[in-house]
Amino acid sequence: MFEPVKNVRISDEILRQLRSAVFAGKFQAGDRLPNERHLAEQFAASRTSVREALRALEQEGMIRVKKGAGGGAFVSNLDHQLVTRPFQTLLQLRKVSMAHITEVRLIFEPEAARLAAERATSEDLAELEAVIEKMRQVVEEGEPPASHDLRFHKLVARAAKNPILEMLAESMLEVASQVISDLRPSIEVLRHVLERHRQVFEAIRDGDGERAYTLMSEHIVDVRKRLSQHTANGRRAKARRRNGRAVG
Repeated sequence: MFEPVKNVRISDEILRQLRSAVFAGKFQAGDRLPNERHLAEQFAASRTSVREALRALEQEGMIRVKKGAGGGAFVSNLDHQLVTRPFQTLLQLRKVSMAHITEVRLIFEPEAARLAAERATSEDLAELEAVIEKMRQVVEEGEPPASHDLRFHKLVARAAKNPILEMLAESMLEVASQVISDLRPSIEVLRHVLERHRQVFEAIRDGDGERAYTLMSEHIVDVRKRLSQHTANGRRAKARRRNGRAVG
């Protein structure tokens, strides 16, 4: 299955061949790769080089390594997490801002809503309605509904029936949700988000793609404005408290 390694850094060539084998479908999600000894024999390389290549694959998220009896290197489900991790790293390094995220969301989420209005199944609609109801309950209890908010947007992308669009949405929305949660939006903002979700859902349910597109666009822009205002109000309140302490 594999070829002896020549003329390049050995672990890099092993990594290339293993990655190509996974992409070609020679190993499926959940399959266990041959152990280090067998791989070293097939590559005509040392077990140290094989180990380095496996470690790189694990860092990429393409495999997961289990220890103990029944352990080994197993092919991961190649999902949005492969894309999400680089986004999260950029966010932590402050290379991307909420403004950047909003711009990208405006590129694909309204189109996902439009396609969902054309392609959503009865099961998709039932899931969307259910997550809106769960979000309503959580908001009324005064709890942050981040997971339900995120779930709604992911379900819209899934209902668009385009796997690439779904993966892009999944990865970007994970990052956006993290940023929004850190901003701690007010109950007023959350109630408004809930109402916008219901409006988008109704447009999708009614098969009105253009309205779903417009409503999703307006929703994303509106959330950005409300969060910016909420953040600005919080900063002013902190400044007043600091000034009050200084005067006292």
